[in-house]
Amino acid sequence: MFQNFSEEARKTITIAKQEMQSLKHPYVGSEHLLLAILKSKENISSRLKEYSLSYENFREELIKTIGCGKEKSEWFLYTPILKNIFGNAIEISKELNCEVATEHLLMGMLEEGEGIAIRILMNMGIDIDKMYHDFILKPAKKGKKKKLLIEELGVDFTEKARKGEFDPVIGREKELKRMMEILTRRNKNNPLLIGDAGVGKTAIVEELSRRIVSGEVPSKLLNKRVINIDMSSLVAGTKYRGEFEDKINKLIKEIEESDDFILFIDEIHTLIGAGGAEGAIDASNILKPALARNKMHCIGATTTLEYKKYMESDKALDRRFQTILIEEPKLETVKNILLGLKPIYEKFHHVTMSEEILDQLIYLTDKYLSERKNPDKTIDILDEVCAHANLKENKKVKKYRELSTQLKEMIDCKKESIIEQDFQKAIDYREKENRIRHEMNQLELEISHQGYGTVNKKDLEEVLKMKIDMPIYELSNASKNKKTLQKQLERKVIGQRKAISELLDIYLQNQEEHKCYGVLFSGSSGVGKTLLAEEFGHLFSNHVVRLDMSEYSEAHSISKLIGSPAGYVGYDDACHAFEEIRTNPFSVLILDEIEKAHPKVWNLFFQILDNSELKDSKGNVIDFHNVILLLTTNVSQKKELGFQQKSQPLEELNETFGVPFMNRLEGVIFFEKLTEESLYKIIDQKVKERKGRAYKALTMREKQEIVQKSNFLEYGARQISTLLKKYYQKLPIQTKN
Repeated sequence: MFQNFSEEARKTITIAKQEMQSLKHPYVGSEHLLLAILKSKENISSRLKEYSLSYENFREELIKTIGCGKEKSEWFLYTPILKNIFGNAIEISKELNCEVATEHLLMGMLEEGEGIAIRILMNMGIDIDKMYHDFILKPAKKGKKKKLLIEELGVDFTEKARKGEFDPVIGREKELKRMMEILTRRNKNNPLLIGDAGVGKTAIVEELSRRIVSGEVPSKLLNKRVINIDMSSLVAGTKYRGEFEDKINKLIKEIEESDDFILFIDEIHTLIGAGGAEGAIDASNILKPALARNKMHCIGATTTLEYKKYMESDKALDRRFQTILIEEPKLETVKNILLGLKPIYEKFHHVTMSEEILDQLIYLTDKYLSERKNPDKTIDILDEVCAHANLKENKKVKKYRELSTQLKEMIDCKKESIIEQDFQKAIDYREKENRIRHEMNQLELEISHQGYGTVNKKDLEEVLKMKIDMPIYELSNASKNKKTLQKQLERKVIGQRKAISELLDIYLQNQEEHKCYGVLFSGSSGVGKTLLAEEFGHLFSNHVVRLDMSEYSEAHSISKLIGSPAGYVGYDDACHAFEEIRTNPFSVLILDEIEKAHPKVWNLFFQILDNSELKDSKGNVIDFHNVILLLTTNVSQKKELGFQQKSQPLEELNETFGVPFMNRLEGVIFFEKLTEESLYKIIDQKVKERKGRAYKALTMREKQEIVQKSNFLEYGARQISTLLKKYYQKLPIQTKN
């Protein structure tokens, strides 16, 4: 019954049950509902005070009339009149197309016209007819008033602000002051808010509406109404030529005649071309003369990119607006915004949140959601974290849902028994139904009295993992143990313990830096450079992107990475290599054999390593802050002479790639040549991997033969797989037991 009831209406019904228990009455009636309404702090209780009706005097009159009981009832039973009142309230809310509010409960009581509450009001000398006229008839008459076209098409922001539907706006005093100055100008009094999506352009207009309602604006803006209109509502229904022009001209006429409206058009660039069918004039050209006459106020909002693409090219339209640049707020301002919104979201989701969690939320959101803007992205995560914490069911909620299912079954069984005329069974089902209802009502009271849930760090981590495909290591300290990580990598990459250790040191040092860094693997062919890069990538990231740089040996192959330039074939296709990085920002990018790429391709990575971001051919920013670059090369290898080690390898790398490129790398790791012992381990590893195929453990002599044939000093471990295949082809097919 109470599914469509608002939170305040449900709270009122819960208070009515408490009043019934405190008075020790055997039922919940209209008198207890009226006591709950009078006890609430809503606007309706203050309106009832105009009739000299308060909680104290009504309760006193109620006790005089029917008295108090002797014992508290274990059952919560509603009287038939109270059930009728609930039904009336539901019907009233359906007519108004909204949830059942506390005001509708009072209207349902007056509509019923019977019950102990009505009788007590009459005994107190209150005019029931006048109350009925004020609460029911007057709103009905107001609803019959003919609406203007602008009221039908638009959304009244000031009315929504009056009802308290807007969240507070913090840290935008400068922009609000500038907007009010433009609106009070004599000429060109039309502000245009320009900023990236999510910085709060619409929220600033909502705050202006709230200040108009509270009177915190200049006298020229008092009693103004901010009406939001979108182009879809204007274009809708205009099938024939001339209908759209007639509609928008009528709208302009209403605005100019009343002088009470401030028109707000979000995504104002949609004016250009709207309604402009063949032979017709679009909305922007119809609005230009009206804006030039200075008889209407219009606030526009659009993004920077769309402003430059559409509005800046239309000079006549652009000069009629005064631009206000809305920048992304700083993190200190974002925290103040969240502290202001915190009580609202806590109350809505029935949770509590510490300031420490807020700080962590701001830090992680700013670090990992770089494509979106504050405060929208932070508020979005705040809302989702609170919802996630609220949905964690406790035992009482689960029990309540189970009882609700049982109640439906009991009611169905009771109806079937009545149809079959088995009245004894129907009575039994009725008793069980009452018992379940009582238990449900008791649980309702306990749930309403229990404390709010708490948002913890685990909730925040789970939401971020769902929101963005973030690797576990980013939020967990469990993977930071170097010994554990080293063992995992050494199982896959044999004979390069020192290289693995150096790579893990670089990774752990840079994990908190939140920037793109590159590591160069240098060594001869077949020693495990690419294998270590791939295994490291799969261990620390959900996405590993490997690029064979021999495919980028020409200067024009740079278009394979960032897309084709404008005017060339493939410009409209989003199939370049870095598109995968843009869609999966937590990646390990492997550049295999970097020396084979063209020098212009090397230069492309300068910006990535410097700024951790890059623009593609269309101007989209590709974020590399959470990307690790692993480069491999065969240019140089360590050469030893006696007990001295030459510095020739690093000099050779500097000559090949240049000092500027090498300086941007986080480190260079030199891979050692594989020893015979390492080759034996690699052979054992590859033999064990032959699942379901010919399998036979090799003797030491057989291993030595394979190692000698592999020429490992020159080719490393590359020939091992080929030699093993040839060896097993000579044997009969066996399976591992």
